[in-house]
Amino acid sequence: MPIKYDDEKCYQFHTKDVPDRCFVCSDNSTRLLIVRQIESMMLVHLCPDCMVNDTSGYLLDNTRPWLGEKGKI
Repeated sequence: MPIKYDDEKCYQFHTKDVPDRCFVCSDNSTRLLIVRQIESMMLVHLCPDCMVNDTSGYLLDNTRPWLGEKGKI
């Protein structure tokens, strides 16, 4: 089933995600990436190390459509 990117449900975080900790290792990293967990298709926070160590389980998801005015910087 394809994701409808204009649907707010596609941008919900996993219920076990904590915004200031890595979803996998629970590290309180200063740099966390917001990625999509393939298994649940929900967003989670990952530290860069966990993202690199499990690239098959997570997707960088920057597919949300631009909703602002086009042509302005």
